Amino acid sequence: MTHYDRLKRKRLGDVLVDEGLATEEEVIAALQEQQQTGRMLSDILFEGRKVSEYDIARAIVEHCQAPFIDLRAYTLHKDLIKTMSAKFLHSAGLVPMERFGDQISFACQELPSDEVASKLKEHAPGGIYIFIASSVDIRAALHAHAPLGDETEEEPKVAAPVGKAAARTSEEDQAWKDLFDAANESILTELTDPDE
Repeated sequence: MTHYDRLKRKRLGDVLVDEGLATEEEVIAALQEQQQTGRMLSDILFEGRKVSEYDIARAIVEHCQAPFIDLRAYTLHKDLIKTMSAKFLHSAGLVPMERFGDQISFACQELPSDEVASKLKEHAPGGIYIFIASSVDIRAALHAHAPLGDETEEEPKVAAPVGKAAARTSEEDQAWKDLFDAANESILTELTDPDE
């Protein structure tokens, strides 16, 4: 069983409603838009200013037990990124990070669907390892390392954080660091728990 298979699968909309971060009506409207446009639910909710990128990442980390990574502090491997379609990476909101034999780790803004995971497994038959990252950081990494070169390829539209540029304040940086630390502690506890 791979890391992706062990992740707790909870629908993002359900998690956000359970946390009180979005109403059922907001999630239903976002799901309808997702069906019409094919865009990611997190992008729709973030762009519509319904939920912050931090709240989305925190909810996924806590409810799905996926580790968090700060992409700004990570050195990405351009050659690995270039093995996949830029259009696919942009539409799925993910960045390949590391190859370990026939396994690949990915930074994602939300857990990939089974369909997306199947495509990822074509590149990583040994399995995929998922990290959650900020959607803004994923978009920045994709702009830098997997730009959409063809004019017919349209980049998904994602709004900037409410009232701010992509830069974070020291308080926001601390919140992201705390999320990273808590996620790592949770994963480490899970890996070292003798009852498992």
